[in-house]
Amino acid sequence: MVFKRTPRGNTVLLLSAVFITLGLVAVLGSTLALLLAGIGLFLYYYVSKLVLQIKTKALDLLEVRRAYTKRIAEGSEVEVTVSFVNRTFIRLNAEVVDPYPPLFRLKVGSNAVVLAIPAKGYSRMVYAMTPTSVGSHPFGAVSLVTRDIAGLFYYERRIPAPDFIDVTPSGEEIARGALTAMMISAYGGSITSRRKGEGMDFADIRKYEPGDPFKRIEWSATARTGELMLKETHAETQLNVMLLLDITETMAYGEAGVTKLDYAARAVTSLVAYLTRRGDLVGLTLIGGKESAEVIPIAKGRLQTTRIMSRLSSVRTTPSQTQKLSMGVKRSLALGRVKGRTLFFVITDMESEVDLAALKQLVGMKHEVIVISPFTPLFEAHGLTGLDKTIYSINATYQWRTRKRIVREAAKLGIRVLDVGPSDFFPKLVARVEEMRRRGGS
Repeated sequence: MVFKRTPRGNTVLLLSAVFITLGLVAVLGSTLALLLAGIGLFLYYYVSKLVLQIKTKALDLLEVRRAYTKRIAEGSEVEVTVSFVNRTFIRLNAEVVDPYPPLFRLKVGSNAVVLAIPAKGYSRMVYAMTPTSVGSHPFGAVSLVTRDIAGLFYYERRIPAPDFIDVTPSGEEIARGALTAMMISAYGGSITSRRKGEGMDFADIRKYEPGDPFKRIEWSATARTGELMLKETHAETQLNVMLLLDITETMAYGEAGVTKLDYAARAVTSLVAYLTRRGDLVGLTLIGGKESAEVIPIAKGRLQTTRIMSRLSSVRTTPSQTQKLSMGVKRSLALGRVKGRTLFFVITDMESEVDLAALKQLVGMKHEVIVISPFTPLFEAHGLTGLDKTIYSINATYQWRTRKRIVREAAKLGIRVLDVGPSDFFPKLVARVEEMRRRGGS
């Protein structure tokens, strides 16, 4: 809360002091007039201050409520209504600013208005905005400013508003994943492994053994041989996939809406929808800074898709730390319901040193590990020209050398590193999934 004198107030106070001084020392002939003018200005100054101080009490008691949809899809429009309830007998005029999240764009109305709030009444402001980035976004503190009639003073009240709005990847990403799965199923059919088990494709006929399910008895072969015979089928391949997503600050660098984290969240959403449609199991681990990595255990079905989308909508970037990947791997194994051979996708920009030892542990456990790395220049070089583009190219060359070294070290450990850009993020994920499926999955 701030109560301050304006430049105009400083001028009035100075003039009153000058007039009173001149009147007292009789510098001019009309000393009484100067003295009275100075006293008049002085009284006006303090009366204005007193009246505003009374209004500040009412402003302090003003109730402010912000209403909006807490979770929206990327690309949609959200309406924000800020209500002001005045329960006092003093009418207020206030300049109001409601700072919406920085990664949103104003679409309708204004978030900065002048409101007349009646005594024992209320007023409201309404505006609409759209997001440019996925994740969780904070509103700023609401600012209320009231002034005296002459503009000699102003009083500002800032109301901390710990409100967040969560943005999920758009429904188009889910449709993209589901449609891709339908097309692959339609043109490629269901892929079966070489191991025998529950499935549709015929494998063999053998003698019935105690404990075998009766539903699999092959009655025509039984009639022909005179013994109970059992039909065996190839098991359909069901994959276990764990996604480790880096949510540190470097993943969010770049232009709003086209950051590495934005594209990663969209690709993850599409992939989860794809895997769900194909009947696979999928989990998510968020790897970040000081806090422990958050794990959504491996599961299947539409409910799992909803869980992962919900968590992606509330992602907030964190400062990086050296042990982030090691912690993510440990918590994935401990809490992720990792059973059997699992495909681990590690999505990170490799801006800091990658803890390959942590990934080596997964390889040693016979898991498949693939690092999906969005290459920074493909995401951040938009719109650069002249000297900026030259400097960025030099920096990109240095980054590329560092990445090549990490890729060579990873290859020695049996870990693949794939560079991706905005256009091939999701396709490369799907290609690796289907490659593992053809090899028999888990």
